[in-house]
Amino acid sequence: MTKPKSFIITLILSACFLLSACTAPVAENIYNNTVTALDVGQAACTLIESDGQFALIDAGDDGGNTDIMAYLYRRNVKKIDLLVISHFHHDHTSSMMDVIRNFEIGTVIIPDLREEWQPDTYFYRSLFRESSEGYYALETASQGKTYQLGRGTVTILADTINHLSENDTSVVLSYTDGDFVYVNTADCEKGAEKLLTEIMPENVTLFAAGHHGSYTSNTYDFIAKLNPSAVTISCGENSEYGHPHSQTLNTFDSLGIPYHITYQMGNIIYSIDKCEIFAD
Repeated sequence: MTKPKSFIITLILSACFLLSACTAPVAENIYNNTVTALDVGQAACTLIESDGQFALIDAGDDGGNTDIMAYLYRRNVKKIDLLVISHFHHDHTSSMMDVIRNFEIGTVIIPDLREEWQPDTYFYRSLFRESSEGYYALETASQGKTYQLGRGTVTILADTINHLSENDTSVVLSYTDGDFVYVNTADCEKGAEKLLTEIMPENVTLFAAGHHGSYTSNTYDFIAKLNPSAVTISCGENSEYGHPHSQTLNTFDSLGIPYHITYQMGNIIYSIDKCEIFAD
């Protein structure tokens, strides 16, 4: 028996639909191969995503518009392959315990502190206890050590320059992916920057302004050596510390370096593939 013409048309349309569904392009992951400065107020938190792997540098949260945990879930983070605690100030660690408790963690990196300078806190002690129980690897930062992250590399540039200043115990690192170079000095200040200048990469792509844009960091010579194409500044609106300081902004302006501030822009995302910054 001959099939009705309408049946044949329906069959052809159904086949076309199934074929198109099978071959439809997958939606682009706009966050892949990015560096994100989260809007966490007068604090610091940076997420690097590279081909499905993640690094988180600090996890401080102080009055910003972004909840770190909710944001990581929205970004579909299941595992943080590399978790860096630059130093142990509250504005860099306040949400760190939540992150560790709720995500699989690969390696945790902390400053290499002499025993007399190690924090006497539950959080600090728990890092060693949980590492010994096999929850993650715990390493003290070692200058020159590298960690593969997706298609890029995290390199420890320097660590624990001055035990007498907790800011200067900050882990200094870079993330490179081809020609892209990101540098994060956390809260290192002028004295540390002077020592770091000779070993810093030149003409970097993206720099996280030191110490939330404070004039105690971001010296002219240091910024001129880095010569970043763009700068992110993590700080809160109407900061009680006056961040970012006008001296720092004047330095960027005088060197012709564009800067982007989290409290003005929200989450600041640099797309490595597209060489552009966008807000989230």
